Amino acid sequence: MKAKLILLFLSVYCWNTHAQIDIQKRFQSESRKYYIWNKEFEKYELKETEYENSVIDIREIGSKTNGYIVISMNDNGLARLHHGSIIEFTQTSEEEGTWLIRSKFMRAKLVYNPKENTITYLYDVDGKRYSKLMIFSVTPDEIPNASLKTIANTDD
Repeated sequence: MKAKLILLFLSVYCWNTHAQIDIQKRFQSESRKYYIWNKEFEKYELKETEYENSVIDIREIGSKTNGYIVISMNDNGLARLHHGSIIEFTQTSEEEGTWLIRSKFMRAKLVYNPKENTITYLYDVDGKRYSKLMIFSVTPDEIPNASLKTIANTDD
């Protein structure tokens, strides 16, 4: 009996280790800072602090290096959408992670810092440097689908 129980736990453990990782993280932001690279002074300059809503979704499919990222922003009454496929993930510290993103028209980098509750989004590559960046002050959603309602089947 003990052997069967151990075999059952071992098979469940092996099944979980080979299970596909399919994780979606959603972050909400009510403010962001917009910076542009100044070639003359060789530094990023703050252009604007915006107090508008943004949603950042990070979807990892199968591994941390596969999936996509979507950034949805309100900007002066207009909806803007930045998105791309994850091509690389690096762990820059114990809690901080960096995703490299690529789409048909752009390359970008997204850095999440949970200690400061910020997401830094660097985009618009100009040769060797990202020429624009945004720093979002974020709060993660506790439940990824918190805004979705549960539909119960009432057929008996």
